[in-house]
Amino acid sequence: MNRTLRFPLCFALVALMVHVASPPTEAEVGVVIHPSGAVSSYILQIIVDEPDPVTIAWSPYHVGNADFLVVNGEGFDNGDQEPSMITVPGSNSPIVAWAKNTPSGFDIALTHFDGTNWGEPQVVAGTPADELDPSLVLNPNDGSIHLFYWVNDGSPRVLHRQAPADLTSWSPPVQVSHSGDIACRPSGVYHDGTLQVVYEVHALGLGTAPREVVHALQNGQTFSSDIVATSQHPGDNQPQIHSASDQLWIDWIDGENDMAWTRQLAGGAWGPIQTEYFGTLEEREFHVRGVIRIHALE
Repeated sequence: MNRTLRFPLCFALVALMVHVASPPTEAEVGVVIHPSGAVSSYILQIIVDEPDPVTIAWSPYHVGNADFLVVNGEGFDNGDQEPSMITVPGSNSPIVAWAKNTPSGFDIALTHFDGTNWGEPQVVAGTPADELDPSLVLNPNDGSIHLFYWVNDGSPRVLHRQAPADLTSWSPPVQVSHSGDIACRPSGVYHDGTLQVVYEVHALGLGTAPREVVHALQNGQTFSSDIVATSQHPGDNQPQIHSASDQLWIDWIDGENDMAWTRQLAGGAWGPIQTEYFGTLEEREFHVRGVIRIHALE
């Protein structure tokens, strides 16, 4: 088994905001304490090169290293799913959410680093159904924390909740996806003063093709949406939405070896859909998404 260590978008460990996609990886999440006393958050991904790879989240790498304070070190044994992390500017305080495996199914758990230790994880979304694929977003204007996730029950749907900067309370869940839509796998961002999210809609039933890549933005207490693209890819599309340098773009898996993407144009319309080829999962996650970013910012 070959392992390629990757520190996505960073190193030497600078603070980052990363939502881990789900290639076959080992993942460790935590903070590192520098000799100066400064703290940096990180998500370490290790691509596992095997004939039949399996997604491995929360597999600790820095075991016994006192400079690395790891989150959810028991998550691998527990069967927890991949994390989402944001880092609060100024305080450099990371917040991590993930789908925690419990006897009744998956619940969304969340913890934050207070400058010294990680807090006890709290369940912020838990019902008898499975709550999956959390996506954390920070509102840079007021510091509020936003959480997108989907519920996998008889009516799969994407939900949103929010909390003040101190995480003292969470709003009731608000449905983002349209009633009756089979929606899943959200990815959120704050762009141009507006909270936005992208997700999959499976019109013919969960796990079937075609799927729609849907973009939605918050209008007051509700969300309005538009269909960005239709994909015939029978696997997970894993759409991701990105914001940088006043540009907004979306990418998604559109085929066994294809990553599709589009950029929002002036006035809100979406530009032509373009495709980038990838040969391996490592190439997809650590090269092609970067290539798309370069093109989107041109």
